[in-house]
Amino acid sequence: MAEDTTYEYRAIETLRTIRLVHLHPGIETDPIHLSLVTTSLDTAPDFEAISYCWGRAQEEQQVTCNNATLTITNSLFTGLVHFRYPDRPRVVWADAICINQADLAEKSGQVLLMPHIYSQATRTLVWLGIASDPVFGTVSPSVAVSIRRALELLPEIDPEDPADIAAKLEATHLESQRLYDEGKPSLLDHDWVPLVALLERPWFRRKWVVQEVALAKEAMLYIGGGIEIPWPDLAKLAFSMGLLGIQRLLTLKTGNTVLETIAPPVICVTNVLMVQIFRRHATLVDGIVATIDFDCTDPRDHVYSLLSLGAIGPTILPDYHVSVCEVFRRFAVAMLVQGESLKLLSLAPDRIGFVNPDIERLEGLPSWAPDFRLINSDVMVSYTVRPQAFFAGGRSKPIVSVSDDQEILKCQGWLVDTVKTFATSMVEMLLVDIPELRSSPGSLVDPLIERRKKRLARWLESCYHTAFPQTNGSNNADPDDDRMMAFSRTMVCDMDIMRNRLSPEVVGAFPQYMQWAAERVASKQGGTKEQTASMSECSAVIDTSIVAMASWLKFCITENGRFAQIPQTSEVGDCICILVGGEVPFVVRPTRRGTYTIVGECYVDGVMDGEVVEEKRIIGEASSIIQFE
Repeated sequence: MAEDTTYEYRAIETLRTIRLVHLHPGIETDPIHLSLVTTSLDTAPDFEAISYCWGRAQEEQQVTCNNATLTITNSLFTGLVHFRYPDRPRVVWADAICINQADLAEKSGQVLLMPHIYSQATRTLVWLGIASDPVFGTVSPSVAVSIRRALELLPEIDPEDPADIAAKLEATHLESQRLYDEGKPSLLDHDWVPLVALLERPWFRRKWVVQEVALAKEAMLYIGGGIEIPWPDLAKLAFSMGLLGIQRLLTLKTGNTVLETIAPPVICVTNVLMVQIFRRHATLVDGIVATIDFDCTDPRDHVYSLLSLGAIGPTILPDYHVSVCEVFRRFAVAMLVQGESLKLLSLAPDRIGFVNPDIERLEGLPSWAPDFRLINSDVMVSYTVRPQAFFAGGRSKPIVSVSDDQEILKCQGWLVDTVKTFATSMVEMLLVDIPELRSSPGSLVDPLIERRKKRLARWLESCYHTAFPQTNGSNNADPDDDRMMAFSRTMVCDMDIMRNRLSPEVVGAFPQYMQWAAERVASKQGGTKEQTASMSECSAVIDTSIVAMASWLKFCITENGRFAQIPQTSEVGDCICILVGGEVPFVVRPTRRGTYTIVGECYVDGVMDGEVVEEKRIIGEASSIIQFE
């Protein structure tokens, strides 16, 4: 082979045509040789698809492709070394080799075929890298054993049965404590370190893996050194850990924060499983909501990587020639207007919180079109595949259109209230370094846990006194039951992590939860075993609701005296509107041009079940056109 010969791609000119890698046999130390063969997807031989994280662009390796030099990333190179058979060829598909990344037209066309590629492959080989990675750390062979043993300690869960989840959550927490106290194997003394090392690998946050695994006939995870993990085992474990609050259990019961760092990848693995189960009945907006914790290098792939996941509703075509802003705008128009659904507005203008404060919103993107680079917190709207929790705008279809220049979104609705005052949000409070929250040097309780306990209690107290300012003075009159229930519903947005409405029992337990949180801080011991046991079920449901739904919002009182949870960026004087066909209300801000900008979705107690729409119907007040820019 001549040293200056570089592999040159020939254009793919026929529809449903792909390239396949024929990986030549060799042992670990042999150079990589492969042949790249163009074939029709309809007549392709059996092949396996490789799913991997591209890694750093500067870390590259050279392979021999059709007797010429081809440069690939080190991550894919190590994967080919691992997957190569010693005695026979192996046919695989890997995007970095099989798609000419420099040809944007080809890339756009091949992206449309990727769902067919991954669903047709006999298996998806997930390559997580070598065991002793100098960048991402060491993964021990014991990780497979750790996953298997953890599954043995966890009960079977029905994700569609909130009562079953709540009951098993309580039973799991109590049983784990009992076994731990008796010196028997339990979730509290389980070795979670191998799982942490595994999930810290970047593959678990890569957005393209969602379709690569969700569409696979079979998926197996591989790490160099002989580590093999069936995807279903890991997905089942992550799903159970999330619903049963295993991270919270371990932290509160033992002070062990080993699982803290893997909360996002646990959510990612769980959501891939949910996509696998429900994708045949889902929309692209469902896919967007399910994948807010994933990352991608090209921002356009926040949309393009999910195009295979919308079985119902409209879609768009991938086009890498257009700008990121234009991709996001096209997607928003398709979902809102063609899809006749306002669900996407719950992601607009963004859900950034304080995660990426240095990233500015795309210039020229209307407030009604989400900037998908900035979405880092959950939303209240339901998935299409699940029962809808709220009907603030009634049960009819939304009335929505866009201007000819696609700058203005026009919706039918009503302006119903105004932001009057609000409390500091939980996230803002967590970021404030309050000296009195620092633990003493000799504290036996982990300082991080102690700070969180105190800040949670302080946040609850702040919201309570905002709602009931009379309790701050000498006239400490307790609020009446109806007003207290309204406050309790608002504090948790009246829904659990699965977007089910909360039971009256859980909502009614919120005052007890506040007292428990305050006493837990005062005692510095987390409360007695009896207190903890009595609160285990309700506190877990309330905790997860606060974290998932309310932590990125701030408690508010409106001009009409309603309790609400509103976006971080809301200001006094912002309006609250109900849009026809919308699940939730929205905080909007008037401009000087007779239009509004969308600040974000909100929870407003007393309007979430169509009360405003019914009231307007009775008095005969028709909706008006509200224009958003």
